[in-house]
Amino acid sequence: VYGYPRESHVRFNHAPHLRAEVDCATCHGDIAKQTVAERNVDLTMGFCVGCHKSRNAPNECITCHF
Repeated sequence: VYGYPRESHVRFNHAPHLRAEVDCATCHGDIAKQTVAERNVDLTMGFCVGCHKSRNAPNECITCHF
């Protein structure tokens, strides 16, 4: 994941999000109007945890941190 210091030990994989049918616009905004996909949300731990909770997705630390 871009923008996180290495010591955060954060990983992100698009594949499980695509399988869960999370719309690209959830994090990237209106990609039809972008030439390169941009991140349009502040990917804080709170944002990610809140989204996982709302979708009953795994919330264990190891889900995102290594």
